[in-house]
Amino acid sequence: MSDFNPLVLCIPLISGFIGWFTNWLAVKAVLYPVEFVGIPPLLGWQGVIPKNSEELGSNFSELIRDKLVDVEQIFSDISHDDSEAIDKVVEDVAQEVVYEFSTNLAPDKWARAKDKLRAYINDLVRRNVRKVVDGIFERMGREAKDFMDLDEIVRQALADDRALLGRVMVEIAGPEFKFIERSGLWFGLTFGVIQMFVWIAYPAGWVLPAAGFFVGYATNWLAMHLIFEPKSPVKVGPVVIQGVFIKRQVEVAGHFADIMAEKVLHAENLIKHLTEGPSREPVMAIVEEEVAGSMKVYERDTMVAMLVSKDKIAEAKEDLMDRVRNADMSESGPVQAFADQSDRIHAQIKQNLEALDSDEFSSVLRPVFQKDEWKLILAGGVIGTVIGALQVVFLFGGSFF
Repeated sequence: MSDFNPLVLCIPLISGFIGWFTNWLAVKAVLYPVEFVGIPPLLGWQGVIPKNSEELGSNFSELIRDKLVDVEQIFSDISHDDSEAIDKVVEDVAQEVVYEFSTNLAPDKWARAKDKLRAYINDLVRRNVRKVVDGIFERMGREAKDFMDLDEIVRQALADDRALLGRVMVEIAGPEFKFIERSGLWFGLTFGVIQMFVWIAYPAGWVLPAAGFFVGYATNWLAMHLIFEPKSPVKVGPVVIQGVFIKRQVEVAGHFADIMAEKVLHAENLIKHLTEGPSREPVMAIVEEEVAGSMKVYERDTMVAMLVSKDKIAEAKEDLMDRVRNADMSESGPVQAFADQSDRIHAQIKQNLEALDSDEFSSVLRPVFQKDEWKLILAGGVIGTVIGALQVVFLFGGSFF
């Protein structure tokens, strides 16, 4: 080429576009589409996260179970830390018991009873209900590991909503996804300048397609690896370099804790877990045993005997146990209060996630990019090749050979 062609100045810009576009496409391909689009099994695409939601959900649940949440610690001593919630449960149950005394067990005697006797029964009921509720919480906290399967709760939540994991990733790794897109532009521009000088010196038709493949492939590869590497800060002159996700550990810990407490390990999911499936039986056994034991207080109390006969108390006990066994556990005050531990879960996840070393912390996000990563990087190279070929034909009117 004897004459300078000003169109060569477009090469860095086109290279920057290749870098940005292929990286942007890689981010979208990680998240979308949620359902497979195309002709299965080979022709088409499904977002990396939705496609692998079950396996990625298992990785998440193992991380939460093994590193972030201690079930015993979360659910122990609830009655001491959540006194307001427990007081409400006690008051609601106590009112129901007193109502039973006044309307079903001994309505006539209750109506004629002196205020002092009524006050005594009210106090007895509240003390007894308090003992029962504390007993239920104490045992459920002590035995939580036997029926609280956080693994299953997390896996089920992610299985029920395959798009949820993608939304979780967007919220905790939004800056990383933006980094992938923007870095593609800057890497592409940089490589494009080199590409331009190579083309000026050697304008063979295969140069731009080959360079396009390199730009598309390399920008995707670099962006995905610079999210996690280097794990420890490395000082290069005045600049400190560290994986962009790793250095946001404290910030990510807060976001991750928010999402897990609000969208996965929230009270509704915990109540569902406690009241359905295998967990219901051990929870019900605890409630039944504590309630049955509480009835002995009324059977032995002389003041209660002034109002209600032993036969009537026995009938009431049988009726109460039957109602407990057939009750909707999801509406049980103790179960609801027990499950409403999102603040504790949030605090523990945040604290433990902040304390992870860099290898453990990267496992929060790294598996998402490792799945089908080679396909995304290779696709970047292929798209870059096509754009490079189009440059040869439409910008420089040449052929590839």
